[in-house]
Amino acid sequence: MNPVLPEEAVQVADAARRAFNDLGGVELARHSELDPQQREKIVGVLGQLGLDALDPRSDPISLAAAAASCAEAGRVALPYPLAASLVRDSEGRPTAAIPESLARVDHADLFSEWRVGTLDGSAGFVASDATGPLHTRLGPFVGTLSDLRPAAVSATDILCQQLLVSWTVLGALENAVNLATFHVNSRIQFGKPIATFQAVQFQLADAAVTVAGLRELAGFTLWRYSSVGEAARADVFALRLHALESARAVFRTCQQLHGAAGVCDEYDISVLTRMMQPALRLPVGIEQTAALLADAVVMDGFAGLFPLGGRA
Repeated sequence: MNPVLPEEAVQVADAARRAFNDLGGVELARHSELDPQQREKIVGVLGQLGLDALDPRSDPISLAAAAASCAEAGRVALPYPLAASLVRDSEGRPTAAIPESLARVDHADLFSEWRVGTLDGSAGFVASDATGPLHTRLGPFVGTLSDLRPAAVSATDILCQQLLVSWTVLGALENAVNLATFHVNSRIQFGKPIATFQAVQFQLADAAVTVAGLRELAGFTLWRYSSVGEAARADVFALRLHALESARAVFRTCQQLHGAAGVCDEYDISVLTRMMQPALRLPVGIEQTAALLADAVVMDGFAGLFPLGGRA
């Protein structure tokens, strides 16, 4: 595998970063909570970027461009289900994984119809009735889908959406580290920046290394999925599990380094952490993802340095 993204994908990501920053960056997420119609601005921008015509399932370069764009969306907590919209069907319906018990997705109200399925592949549906944002602690824009009609939903598409969601989380964590780095270099205590304190340096270094490792795994999983498709089930679940575990550690550290300000929405780190909750909790959390990974390894095997069940 080549861990470096293709130049075409990098160019798409650069354009997406500029466009999302022009929309206001994290500030757009703040404003959208007060006025959900603010999210409509994003649709036109995605069209200008050509993301509304990008199909990540068509070729490896398109997949890399979609992943890099999702990372940029995560970086600013873009209030739009970009990963789901990129994996749309021929009818233009976004695709998303849902919990087994309740069909909830982020930004459910933005589309008249959704195509959804469970992570284990046991059920697939088309839904044409979505509630408005529930404004729960799960996420300000999470809604419930109803009028579910059984439909064939490709497991490959569900895995692709989950792969892109993990890249979204990656972008959010990279920005979280950047925000924490800026804060500790700006915050003065005892006459000097708190970044000069060894304990702060250790925490920040641990967070940075965690995110760097996640990026490497995300790049590997991108290559695996583009190479073998649905057979990369275990790889996609492993990436999601690592993304969830990384998010738990990195967001906690970065908020703590902000002190009490880390939970105040005047600071971007608070908004970023809160807006990522749907990606971290839907369709399943850490424990359920680990169970799905174990099942996938038993079913499909797992390509690693050592054979399954072997000893180092």
